[in-house]
Amino acid sequence: MKKLLNKLIIIEFEDKNSEQGILINYSKDWILLKSNPVDFILDGYSVIKNCNIKNITTDNKTEFVEKGMKLKGISIDKKVKKLPLQNFDSIIESINKNFGIFSLAKKKDDVIFPGKLKKLTEKKINLTWIDLNANWTVSREFIKDKVRIINFDTDYLTSLQLLADNK
Repeated sequence: MKKLLNKLIIIEFEDKNSEQGILINYSKDWILLKSNPVDFILDGYSVIKNCNIKNITTDNKTEFVEKGMKLKGISIDKKVKKLPLQNFDSIIESINKNFGIFSLAKKKDDVIFPGKLKKLTEKKINLTWIDLNANWTVSREFIKDKVRIINFDTDYLTSLQLLADNK
């Protein structure tokens, strides 16, 4: 993994669609990416749980895209470089402190749960959920072990936060 730091990688899973991004950091249990959802676009960050990973690769296409991004002057937020990847709680607390809003994803690809931290317990996380209309609504509870991806600092989440703050 060390040789892949600061490179554009593809993470293939056994049970869901792949994720692509620039590898910023990793630990035994987590991978931190600057997300590359499409083409030469970078949008936010993903902290991915190291489970059900089939393969981590690069190829000619990722090298080409990476070169294009470097020519555009990609940058990584300094707060993100210091994101602790020791455990779920340290990750969430750091994201909550530095960015406020984040989303959780479980196994299913097309569903995210955006919100802000309400409470952490030994086995669960409670979020104050934000809906599609930027309204802070009900509290949602998730089992920490079921969370596969934590996204933050994305255009979507930042927009929801701005809309909610300006109602």
